[in-house]
Amino acid sequence: MKNNIVIIGAGPTGLITSLLLAEQGYKVSLIESNSEDLILEDTKALAISKSTVFILKKLNIWELLAKKAIAINEIHVSQKKSFGRTLLRARDFDDDFLGQVISYPDLIESLRSKTNKLDNTEIFFNSYAKSIHELKGSRYLLISQGESEINIPYDLLVMADGGQSTIKGIDMIKEEKEDNHLALVAALKSNKRHNGRAFERFTKNGPIALIPNKFDKYTLIWTGPAKVIKRIKELNNIALLDELQQNFGNRAGIFEEIEVKRVYPLKNSILKKIKNQNIIAIGNAAQTIHPVAGQGLNIGIRDAFELSKIIKNPDILFPTNISKEFNKIRQSKSNDVINITNKLSTIFLSDIVGFNFARGISLSIFDAIPFLKKKFVRKMSYGE
Repeated sequence: MKNNIVIIGAGPTGLITSLLLAEQGYKVSLIESNSEDLILEDTKALAISKSTVFILKKLNIWELLAKKAIAINEIHVSQKKSFGRTLLRARDFDDDFLGQVISYPDLIESLRSKTNKLDNTEIFFNSYAKSIHELKGSRYLLISQGESEINIPYDLLVMADGGQSTIKGIDMIKEEKEDNHLALVAALKSNKRHNGRAFERFTKNGPIALIPNKFDKYTLIWTGPAKVIKRIKELNNIALLDELQQNFGNRAGIFEEIEVKRVYPLKNSILKKIKNQNIIAIGNAAQTIHPVAGQGLNIGIRDAFELSKIIKNPDILFPTNISKEFNKIRQSKSNDVINITNKLSTIFLSDIVGFNFARGISLSIFDAIPFLKKKFVRKMSYGE
């Protein structure tokens, strides 16, 4: 075995990458800053596409996860104080579902369980990547683990940590845009059963997404300008439910309970180039996009799958231009979805006079043309 792969980040994208590559015979080391016994929170729901379900099936993980998953059967899209709406239904496309919702802990535990059974994969918890260097023709990643420092050899270094690391020696060029927007995430209970229907409601205070989750609850994701979301976050539960009801309306019923409110900063970041040889970035380390279409994680997992198709033989040395070539492939596969997401977040946040009417017309036209709906659903489901 000539190739060692080191992956920075043992979240869903990093773990799936490691499993895909380990099954091909590579020796894989994962570097994870969190503790192994970190308490994972059930409130964090992940909306995954059909392509992600396909990859989890390939890893023989989906069968167990499916018992805990919630199928998204319909997606209702509308905007406040305007006519026009779009309804996407799985049955209209002869599909069983449009997507699935799984909890973050369920996914992580399933992936870790399989990883722990492999002899050629190791996770370094409580570890931080510090720098890269070469010694006698070999490449090493220096990590810190508690009081110790460890040099880990690599032939390919995969950054899958969400772009959080700053590693000495890695030269990356990114195009970043700070929107000064935040996302509020919470568990939400309505007096109506969700029946697998998701909602996307565009308002002047930002898009409001309701994702059907376990126990007949929704995961609320409310994104908008920082000053708006910070104010909402400080409301007590009764006042927050009232404000949410006013903005969202009664389509999902009367909101009765809300819990575990958390706020996350949003930013747009696109990787343009990595100058180092044998280093690639996938997932949020390569692109961070607005959550309006729920595509961030799915793009990352498709990145991992593309990588596994490119490097199939652990006994063949990686080409010196692998960083450049993979980045080109990654961009070609994800650019359409990223562009669609950026346009959605821009168009539906605009308060320019006349935009409400134009958006209403657009939603109505889109809803009336099955071909456009089918094309959009396939793009969001498979990235193609």
